[in-house]
Amino acid sequence: MKTYQMQISLLILVMIFSFGRGLAQVAPDVARRADSAAKKAVEMMDNNLPESALEVWDVAIKLVPYYVPYKYEKAVCYVMAKKYQEAVAILKGIYTDKTLGDRGYQLLGNCYDFLEDTSASYAVYSDGLIANPKSGRLHFEIGQRKYLQKDRKGAHEFWLKGTRAEPRYATNYYWLARSYSETRDRLWSALFGEAFLNLERNTQRTREISKLVYDMWNLSMRLGDTLDPINFCTEETLEVPDKRGPDVMNFPTAFEFTVAQASQPFIIKDSVIKGLSIEKLVDLRYRFTRAWISSGNDSLHTNDLLRWSMYLQKQGRLKEYLWWLYSYGDIREMNAYFKKNEERYDVFLVWFGENQLSFDKPLCLGLGCQ
Repeated sequence: MKTYQMQISLLILVMIFSFGRGLAQVAPDVARRADSAAKKAVEMMDNNLPESALEVWDVAIKLVPYYVPYKYEKAVCYVMAKKYQEAVAILKGIYTDKTLGDRGYQLLGNCYDFLEDTSASYAVYSDGLIANPKSGRLHFEIGQRKYLQKDRKGAHEFWLKGTRAEPRYATNYYWLARSYSETRDRLWSALFGEAFLNLERNTQRTREISKLVYDMWNLSMRLGDTLDPINFCTEETLEVPDKRGPDVMNFPTAFEFTVAQASQPFIIKDSVIKGLSIEKLVDLRYRFTRAWISSGNDSLHTNDLLRWSMYLQKQGRLKEYLWWLYSYGDIREMNAYFKKNEERYDVFLVWFGENQLSFDKPLCLGLGCQ
């Protein structure tokens, strides 16, 4: 099933509220009327009234028939109304226009997906990626196609490339987290999920992935189990040799070893703990960060997310950050924590809003780093 979520493009919102550039060749009166119609159409789309918006887009397009963003948004309306053939008819004439960037290719490909013409959609996404090699959304679309074809490895490759091509495009992190959660290599789900949360902080997907990351940590530990207490990765992943030689543990092995070290205070004699509360998991992660530094792993293994934890620890913000990170793992526990620490947590949120993990360049999370 196609998971494409319809949303109003940022492109048209930018163009509407600064139409001087795009409509500079139009008489001021005509530009104002077109702009007014476009704002009205967008408002209707926001209220999920695509059929009504279509009529208003016709007015705007009649006033400025050459203006590609208006035509694109009319195609969006057709998709919202599930009239995919009509959308395709518009998009075929404009999808390669440079003013749309990668969005024209994506929307046309989505239409073909809705029409179950996967060969056509794949061709459009592929052409789009050639024209826009830094497009995170087109990497996502091809990865999604492979995922639906049960080619998980191929999906991961494209989503991972997408995080490197366009680090600020959140959906590739989201799907890496979700897909790896369906495997035994839960380490990557936990890490890409945490990266996603730092990028997309307040949506329905944020709540979903917060719980997923919390679950990934707990599912990967059976503290007190004398045979196999730490299982973030498959044996196959743990046995991949480090490029620097046999004397250096690879990153997943070093990660699991450090978790084992940090978890010792939580082990109860003759008992297996199947899950930690948020409070205890926060404490474990705090101990993990200290152990990671003291063992020299921060120098041996480049990992931007773990470096971010080290920075937060130095700033005295790590524990509040981890409470925020796992907050939807146990909502009742989080609410109790917030009531008890409301002022301190509010201060952290203000600081956190001004101090963020940088996505200006590709993150290295221990998988596919370059």
